[in-house]
Amino acid sequence: MAWEYTQLRFVPRGKSWTGEIEELWLDDKPLISRNHPQRVSLVELMNELGAQGWELVTYAQPFTGYHGGCYTFKRQT
Repeated sequence: MAWEYTQLRFVPRGKSWTGEIEELWLDDKPLISRNHPQRVSLVELMNELGAQGWELVTYAQPFTGYHGGCYTFKRQT
């Protein structure tokens, strides 16, 4: 059995969760940049990954003081 992994990393805009994400990456591909913050639903993004067969396996909160995080997903190849 082989697994494929992907990561969803984000930094929210500001110090509290407003729904706006300042930076968002899927693996090494930036989806949202600091210059173009957007209001997105992390739940919708995660549900979309789930619909594609991805399963959430870990969450890591950064130690840098940001409120963002890194979600790791896997799916069978």
